[in-house]
Formats: sequence, structure tokens, C-alpha cells
Amino acid sequence: MAITLFELEQFPNRIAISKAKDYQINGTFFLDFSKPLTVIRWFGKVNDYFGFAVGLRVPVIHQSENVGGYVISCHVNDPQYKTIKQLWKRNYPTANPKVDVEVDGLNLIVDFANQFEANS
Repeated sequence: MAITLFELEQFPNRIAISKAKDYQINGTFFLDFSKPLTVIRWFGKVNDYFGFAVGLRVPVIHQSENVGGYVISCHVNDPQYKTIKQLWKRNYPTANPKVDVEVDGLNLIVDFANQFEANS
């Protein structure tokens, strides 16, 4: 499934991301500009250092999380590939807003699986 980038009124100045057909309002993930974007390369095997760029490892953070830890993949043929690279160039590093009540671990896993089934 292709990546969808969108904005929500409740979260101004943040870019939401999903690979699901129908995204969840209460389980939204955002691009995590506090962490670096990693280019996935191919030179006989997948690596991070040399060869042809074949994708990206994109850090994401749940709407109710202070420190994100999840990463999704974005293939070079995905329509949002160039957009994500441009967004990182413009916004990295940017701190994430703090949340008062964090999501519990089980709900975080369920929300991630619903939004990024192929990356689960």
C-alpha cells in the first residue's frame, strides 16, 4: 500500500502518515522529525552505506507518545518518496510536542499494526 501524508486540524504543524486505506483519528502517527531519515541502499545486498537507493526508513511517532521508536519503510517507487526526503531536509531536527497522557504499549502496537500492516 502506498503512503498517504495528510494534516489534521487537531494537530496543527504536524504531518500525519498512514499506509492504511482508512486512517484512525485516535491512533494517528506523525512523521518524527526528531530522528534522522535513513536511506536504504542495495549493492548485492541491503545496506545503509553504498549502492543504489531503494527506499527509506522513516521514523514515525504516535499522537500520544513523547518518544517515538517505530520506523516504517518507503520504497523508492512510492509517490511520497521525494516528498518525505524534502520534508526531512526542511524540518530535521525538530522536537516533538509533549503529551500529558501517553498511550499504553498494547494500544500503541495495535494502532501501529492498523496503520502500517506491512511494516508490523
